[in-house]
Amino acid sequence: MQQGKPRDHRHLGRIAAGGAAFILAALVYVVTEAVSAAAWQNPPYFYAYNYISDLGVGRSLTIDGREVLSPLAAVMNFGFQAHGLLFALGCLLVLPLLDGKMKRFACAAAVVHGIGNGMVGYFPGESYSGVSPHVVGAGMAILGGNLALIGAGLSIGRRVGAREDGAVLRLSDRLVRFVPRLSWIGIGLGSFGIAALAIMVTRVLGYPAVFERLSVYTMTAWDLLFGCCLLAVWFASSRSKSA
Repeated sequence: MQQGKPRDHRHLGRIAAGGAAFILAALVYVVTEAVSAAAWQNPPYFYAYNYISDLGVGRSLTIDGREVLSPLAAVMNFGFQAHGLLFALGCLLVLPLLDGKMKRFACAAAVVHGIGNGMVGYFPGESYSGVSPHVVGAGMAILGGNLALIGAGLSIGRRVGAREDGAVLRLSDRLVRFVPRLSWIGIGLGSFGIAALAIMVTRVLGYPAVFERLSVYTMTAWDLLFGCCLLAVWFASSRSKSA
């Protein structure tokens, strides 16, 4: 038992750090997008018409018929890169504590998302003709992030049997105490995000900017929900150990 305590404390530290990373990722992304959009006055920025990537273009251009000029492009590009880094960090901290082979898939997908978002921020979306670094990065970010949600959901859904150090390692069981259907929420959000991306690319329903946002906001929603659940697990576990 004495040997298990340091390990438990390390796991609790990883759970707390991972939860904080996910919540911070969501907040940074939402705030930088809102601030960048609010600063864009001429021509007006419309969430239903302009792509998110338009906020990262800092010079006057006409892209696919849209007049683009983001006064705070650097702020949005920072938001892209910060979210990618924090999302990947949160996954690498927490997902290894889950069970099943899908946790490796989820971690790999999260890294792909992080690299993709880094590319999106470094290479602004000034053109969508051909295969540009921005387009490749956006595809990696959206697909990788939503696949990470699906992988995490599948890992949470895999219930863990009793183990010597199971008090903290059985993270799946502890998570579902706070949100019983957390596994299905992860799978559902990720699947919805990929479907929205497909609709955006094919433009079968029109409104590509709307479906682009839907494919991205699934990750923001998961960041907040999963991060809060992780901090709840950390708080409850810390209180039980100190009692």
